Amino acid sequence: AQPENVELAGADESIQRIRQQIDELGFEDFGLKFTPRDINCRINVTTAYCVTVVEVEYPGLDASPVTSTDLTTLELRQGRWLATSSALFVTVPDVAPPSILSYPVIRKDVTRVTGRKWDRPLPFMAQKVIDLGYDLPKPFGISIIPVVMRQDMNLDNLAISLTGGPIQDIDIVDFDGTSVESNTLQFKLDAWLFPFMNVFASFGLLDGSANVPVVVQGGDLMNYVGLGARCDGGLLEPNLCQRTLVAEFKPEYKGESYTVGFTLATGWKKMFVALPVSHTWTNLDDGKEAEAFNVSPRIGVNSDIGSWGIMSTFIGATYLDSTNQVTGAFTFDTSDSGVPELGDTVTVDYEVDQSNKDKWNYLIGFNWNISRRWSAQAEAGFGGSRSNFISSFTYRY
Repeated sequence: AQPENVELAGADESIQRIRQQIDELGFEDFGLKFTPRDINCRINVTTAYCVTVVEVEYPGLDASPVTSTDLTTLELRQGRWLATSSALFVTVPDVAPPSILSYPVIRKDVTRVTGRKWDRPLPFMAQKVIDLGYDLPKPFGISIIPVVMRQDMNLDNLAISLTGGPIQDIDIVDFDGTSVESNTLQFKLDAWLFPFMNVFASFGLLDGSANVPVVVQGGDLMNYVGLGARCDGGLLEPNLCQRTLVAEFKPEYKGESYTVGFTLATGWKKMFVALPVSHTWTNLDDGKEAEAFNVSPRIGVNSDIGSWGIMSTFIGATYLDSTNQVTGAFTFDTSDSGVPELGDTVTVDYEVDQSNKDKWNYLIGFNWNISRRWSAQAEAGFGGSRSNFISSFTYRY
C-alpha cells in the first residue's frame, strides 16, 4: 500500500531538487524536460520512505537522457504527507556549461557531443546556434499584410497657376487640416539571413484618398493677378478684396508599392527585442512617386500557451517619414467678386510637396505562432496625428 498522494509529493520533491542541481551546473538555458519514471514507497504508520526515479532529457546535446534517483522521507502531519528530507543521486553528461558565444567545452578524454544538424541553406551560422541548444524558426516565409492608415499631412513649396497659366512659386494658399487615408494590401517574402537578422521584400496595392481644405484671402488673389491696387479701402473697392475664398476637394488615388527592409532581433529567456527597418517606393496613378522610410523598435515577451502555440506580445514606437509631390486643381466662385476680369469662377492649378505631420507614434500588438509553419500578427499604432492598424498572416517553410 502507498499513502494518499505520496506519488505526487515524491515526484514534485524530486523534480525540484533535480532542477536545482542542474541549474547550479549552468544548464538552465537549454529547456530541460523532467519525466518521473518510477515511485516506490514503504509505509510505517506515519512515515513513508520513497524512491523516485526521474528521467531528465537534454535537448541541446546529442546525449542519452539523464536518470536521477531521489530518496525521500515523508511524514503524515494533519492528514497530509509532507517531505521532510531527501538524498539526490544524479549523473549529468561530462560536458562543461556552454557560453552564449561558443560550443560546449568537452572535458579531457570525453567524446565530443553536438546538437542536431541544421540542413537548410539559411540562416548563416545556424549550426553554431543549434549546438548551443537553441531552436530556430523555419528560414523562409510568405505573408499577406493588410494595412489601414490615417494621418495629417504638411504641404510645402506651393506653386500655382490661374486658369491654365504658367506655374509660379507663391504662398497665398492655406492647406491647413490636410489629411490622407489609405488601404494597402501587401505580399511579402522574407528569409532569415542570420539567426539575428531577417531580410524581406514586398509588393503592395494602394488605394487612398485625401481631404484638402483650401483657403485663399481675396486680397492675396488680387495681388497675384496684378489688381492689388484696387484694394485701397475706398468706396469702389471690389468685394473680393475683403472676402475669404474657401474650397475643399477630396482627390482619390491608387498605386503600387515596393518595399525592402530588414529586421534585427535578439532575446533573453522569454523577453525579445526587434528592430524592423524598411524603405518603400510607391508609383501613383497620376505619374508621381512617393517614398517612405520606416523604423519600428519594439520589446516584448513570449508566452507558451500549450497546444495553442506561442503568443508574443509587444509594445514599441514607429518612426515614419513619408514624402511625395501632389498636383491638382480647385475652383473658386468669383461671380460676385466685383472684378469682371476674373469672370464667374477662378481655377487654380497647383503643385505642392507633401509630408506626414507627426513622424513618431506608439504601437502595441501581438504575434501568435500557431505552429512552426503558421502565424498571425496584429498591431495598432496611435498617438499624434497618425493612427494605423496592421495585420499579417504568414506561412514559413
